[in-house]
Amino acid sequence: MSVPLFVPTRVAGAADVAALQFGRRPDGVRVGIAFSSMELLRAATGPRQEWIRMHESVLRELLAPSGISIIQLDPVLVGPDVGTPAPAPAVRDSVLAGHGGR
Repeated sequence: MSVPLFVPTRVAGAADVAALQFGRRPDGVRVGIAFSSMELLRAATGPRQEWIRMHESVLRELLAPSGISIIQLDPVLVGPDVGTPAPAPAVRDSVLAGHGGR
């Protein structure tokens, strides 16, 4: 018999609605997140992270409609999605000409 996992959640919409927290691997693939113990969840997410316990099979069923088939078990750090960094602003030639070019 499988042991229930600790799955991080977040409040979605109404205060009494919990949503699963997803993650991304370095290659950009979305993953479900789960922990094998409360201690590992707290170490990776901090003391205020909300969570729910569920079996892996239930977690997979809930992730499937979002197209997620991978569960990252016991990640060492879970943080906000930082997205793609914005490109650096263009520097105009006229600005550069006034610095050190004399």
